Amino acid sequence: MRRLPWSIALMTAAFLAVATQLFAQSADTLRIYPSTTPGVVNTIINGDTLSGGLRAHPNRVYVLSRGAVYQVTETFKIDGSVTIVANDTTAGLRPPVLAPAILSDNSSIGNYFSLNGKGGKVTLKNIYITAIRADQNALGWADGIDVNADSVDLTLDGVIFDGFTHTNIQVSGQWNKELVENCVFRNNMHGSSYFGGGSMLSNYPVNMDTTIWVNNTFFCNNSYLWSIRGYAPVAVFSHNTVVYGTVNPFLMRQGQFMNLDNNLFYGVHAYGGIPEQVIQSWFLNYPDTASTSIMRVRAMDTTSAWTNLWAAHITGPEVFIGTGGTGNVQVTAGMVDPAKRHVTARNNDDFYPADYYNFIKAYNDTVTQSDSVDIPVAGNPNGGKALMVRRLYYPTWWSEYAKYSIAKIDSNGGLVDTNGTMRVDPQFSQSDVVNQMDSLDAYILKIADNKLDHPWYYHPASVNSGKLYPPQWPLNENLAYTNSALMNAGTDGYALGDLNWFPTQKAAWLAAGGLATGVKAAPNSVPTKFDLSNNYPNPFNPTTDVRVSLKQAGVMSLTVYNVLGQVVQVVDQGYKPAGDYVYNVNMDRFASGVYFYTLRQGTNSITKKMLLLK
Repeated sequence: MRRLPWSIALMTAAFLAVATQLFAQSADTLRIYPSTTPGVVNTIINGDTLSGGLRAHPNRVYVLSRGAVYQVTETFKIDGSVTIVANDTTAGLRPPVLAPAILSDNSSIGNYFSLNGKGGKVTLKNIYITAIRADQNALGWADGIDVNADSVDLTLDGVIFDGFTHTNIQVSGQWNKELVENCVFRNNMHGSSYFGGGSMLSNYPVNMDTTIWVNNTFFCNNSYLWSIRGYAPVAVFSHNTVVYGTVNPFLMRQGQFMNLDNNLFYGVHAYGGIPEQVIQSWFLNYPDTASTSIMRVRAMDTTSAWTNLWAAHITGPEVFIGTGGTGNVQVTAGMVDPAKRHVTARNNDDFYPADYYNFIKAYNDTVTQSDSVDIPVAGNPNGGKALMVRRLYYPTWWSEYAKYSIAKIDSNGGLVDTNGTMRVDPQFSQSDVVNQMDSLDAYILKIADNKLDHPWYYHPASVNSGKLYPPQWPLNENLAYTNSALMNAGTDGYALGDLNWFPTQKAAWLAAGGLATGVKAAPNSVPTKFDLSNNYPNPFNPTTDVRVSLKQAGVMSLTVYNVLGQVVQVVDQGYKPAGDYVYNVNMDRFASGVYFYTLRQGTNSITKKMLLLK
């Protein structure tokens, strides 16, 4: 543990002596008022511990003041549970800001939160966390939250992460839960390392529990927005707005269960790479040498032309079998059964402005620099070398190898439902948002020329003289788009992207059940048993209703099979509270015939038959 400089230590002792003047306590709520003394907030929260570091009051709620800036002098070391929230929802006031104090030796904290207690419940709500110091410098390779322990339940609601050079959430522990909603991840980047600056990065292989990211905005970030690098029974990335990104938004190619639906992507993965990076697999699109893509998925492969080309055995989710850590649930072969695999990427928009394509073309038309590139040679594990011009690759939605993997997963009985991808300009109304593509283009050019020396922050010069500290409020960017083609384009009938940009739609979405908007909650029902109704009508064409009763909360699935036992549609899958639900099942794209539908939750399952007549 780094010792505080004497000046900070003396000030800390002084404010602890008059602590009752700095906060007010009622029941399990502790109000921490702002102070001109740096370190008040971290000293109070870190000081609320027993010997050994366990939380003295694990159910306590720490309340911070809106409009205030809290200078943080030391990492929050949380061995157990903690809840930190804003004091109210007063319109127009900025959320309380956690900012890095500049210590007497000109250093600052490395990371904000270190979660070290197994099974801890950690909640942050309506907090602004910035990595930008008062001198406008960013913390070096800093994280917002390090999840070091196993089975941590992390909830982030309305949290803003700004200016981090490494990642906002670094996950090292096993079997953690994440519910991340209504958050903003902005300006997370590194001036001289284009893989620095992401939102969530898990180590490999880290197995996750329920991982749900919904209604978040990602604006001007470098890489790694969402990372599923181990087994995860429920992994949802839905209704998120992702505007401008440099490389690799996702690390998820071997995910067993993933749902990435109803998202808006604009200018994402804009640095598609140069040959030595794409072909030599730096972007993890291995073994594809033809393109680099936003979406990634692969299955176990020992027979394709790619395996011969690379002389390799390409792994799928089975690589996670046996992982989990001492004393934790281990991944078994049954958990990664190819026939149970389920991935959706439905109703997403992926768009690049014309200026971006013009920039890439102009660069490729004039570049003369060549690099010696390691290339695969069929049947030769040592490969070979080739001199290749340093042209830039255009990013794609699915790489060719991902498309091959999708067909393989489907043939093995699993299901990848891509449902097409829109290429529609959302038409942002704010001109300096659209013009930010120029800053990203300049950054890409620096990468390609090996001259990277500056970040590409979004900070309009007209606002706060272009400074990032103190944080401006409201946020400078407006990502509410105007293109009506996207306003009801989601699988649930709502707008693509973060619904917080469309408050009326957000309210309707919540009233309809939130994530379960394809599901109608049956009113005034208290289920007494686990049950599945007969579908009605039956026979039907092409839709029919199915009622599900869940006696207890938990992860469930409702799946439709054909007479061969193959999955044809996953109606729903994920965590659900106890209750009755009515699903409207649409079989429009399937042929007439007998189908079976199965409800599963834990060890319970019920299967029934339906008849589609067209």
